Amino acid sequence: MVAKDVARLWEELRHRDPEEKLGWITQLAQNPSEDSIEVLLDVLQQESWFLRDQAARVLATMGEPVLGPLVEYLGSGLWYTRASAVTALGRMGNPRAAAPLVGMLNDPNRTVRDAVWDALLALCRNELATRELAQAFDALPERARRFALDGLLERDAEAAGQVVLYMEEPAQAQEIPAPEPREGDLSWKDVVGGEGEAKQAAR
Repeated sequence: MVAKDVARLWEELRHRDPEEKLGWITQLAQNPSEDSIEVLLDVLQQESWFLRDQAARVLATMGEPVLGPLVEYLGSGLWYTRASAVTALGRMGNPRAAAPLVGMLNDPNRTVRDAVWDALLALCRNELATRELAQAFDALPERARRFALDGLLERDAEAAGQVVLYMEEPAQAQEIPAPEPREGDLSWKDVVGGEGEAKQAAR
């Protein structure tokens, strides 16, 4: 679909109610093609939060064909496009998104960073992504790694706990099924031996 056609579609949608817009996006998702995927990705660059959110939802269901383009959109100059791409990747839950998402924790925009935390927690809840998340965190400098793990554990200690366990004892985590987490089993102090350096520096 050429740029002129896309521009015409946005002009038409501007005067329609939300239900019509949602129906149009849903129709594109039901008949995926290179053109429809291109249009849905372009929605992430629109100013309408409603359209971006709905497009992110349907893109998250499309799997591999949109994984690469969504990762590319993480480098967009528009903060809301980056945030929408992050949201779509989090909802998709593909383990290959772990490293790109971890790399977005230093985004200058707070809304984007908040979306990254949500996306990483979604991946933490996906057992298939544990190894990739652990590798992505291990690749960070020590202080950045502590900050990232601290943030995840504060938001959801149970979800992040398996990733922390894998990082500490990867062989054991692969061979032995992890027990159900219990209160007091894991704390941030156990992981780094004290309060996160990044939090201390911020005080």
